[in-house]
Amino acid sequence: MAVFETSLVVNAPLERVFDFSIRPANISRISPPELGLKFVNPPEAYSMGAKFEFKVQAWGTVQTSHFEIVEFDRPNLFIEVQLKGPMKSWRHEHRFALNADGQTVVTNRIEFTPPGGLVGLLVTEAKILDSMEDGFYHRHQQLKKLLEGPA
Repeated sequence: MAVFETSLVVNAPLERVFDFSIRPANISRISPPELGLKFVNPPEAYSMGAKFEFKVQAWGTVQTSHFEIVEFDRPNLFIEVQLKGPMKSWRHEHRFALNADGQTVVTNRIEFTPPGGLVGLLVTEAKILDSMEDGFYHRHQQLKKLLEGPA
C-alpha cells in the first residue's frame, strides 16, 4: 500500500477551514481545472455515512469513483474511503488542528493501492504520487487564497 501525505498551514479559524473542506462545491473550486472534477448528486456537506460519487479526467479517460465518509469528528477529522473506482483501495484522511500560533494545520493522508492488470502497467504508484503532488500544490494555493482573506 502506498502513502501520500501533505500538510498546509492556513491563517484562518479551524472551524472555518473544516466547514469549507466538507462541502463538495468547495472541493470543486480548489481542484485543478484540468482534472475536470464533477460531483454527481453530492450532499451539500459531508457527514458520517455520507456517500458521494465524482468523475475526473485522469490518464486520458474519465474515471468514476464512489466514496463514503466512514469517520467524522467535527472539526478535527473526516475520512473517506473508496467503495468503487479505479484504485484497488483508497483511504483519504483529512485532519485539522491548531498550531501554537493559532493557525489551522490541514493534513491530508492518502493510503492507496494502484489499479492492477493492464491499467496498472500505465497507472503506476509513482505516476499517482506525482499527480497527487501537483494536485495538492494547486489545492493548497487555492485554499489559502480563498480562506486567508476576509470571511
